[in-house]
Amino acid sequence: MKKLTIFYDNWCPNCTRFNKIVEKLDWFKLIDSKQLRNTQDTQQFKNLDLELARQQMASYTNHWNYGFVSIFFILSRLPIFWLFLPILFILKLTGIGQLIYKELAIKRKIIPLHCDENSCKL
Repeated sequence: MKKLTIFYDNWCPNCTRFNKIVEKLDWFKLIDSKQLRNTQDTQQFKNLDLELARQQMASYTNHWNYGFVSIFFILSRLPIFWLFLPILFILKLTGIGQLIYKELAIKRKIIPLHCDENSCKL
């Protein structure tokens, strides 16, 4: 399986917490996490839609994906979630997963007070 590069919003405590969980569960090291608000990370990827990525998690294998599709690709690389892949696939196919994702993304907190473009400690 090809390695997945993800961009998570490092100014969002929930996004940062999710990324830490993903890093712990990524037993096969198939996911490379990058901080969205770190210009050193984003400059390497010229085709990244930064505005869309600030609203929805971004992922890259052969092309860019955003939102629930990124979550689907992340969870498909974590063996502990493989049992749930049929349900996740149906959510992806019907678009319901994206609707749920957008509702959660709208309600997330962004805390830029302690952050700058290069680091964000939570």
